[in-house]
Amino acid sequence: MSERNAEEIREEIAAERQRLDDDLARLQSEVRSLAVFVGAGLAVVALVTWRKNMQKGAGTVWKLVK
Repeated sequence: MSERNAEEIREEIAAERQRLDDDLARLQSEVRSLAVFVGAGLAVVALVTWRKNMQKGAGTVWKLVK
């Protein structure tokens, strides 16, 4: 079994750090792209909820007027 010197170990650590940095950048990019879809989904849910409440309120007013 061959012995590794300190310089080889440092190079391996540096290479691993670079791979981890690349993975992190890729994951952050994916999260940013998903955030747009999550925001749009929340906007749709808010709009549907608002419309339901408006219809419910209009129905209540109509019952009171009737």
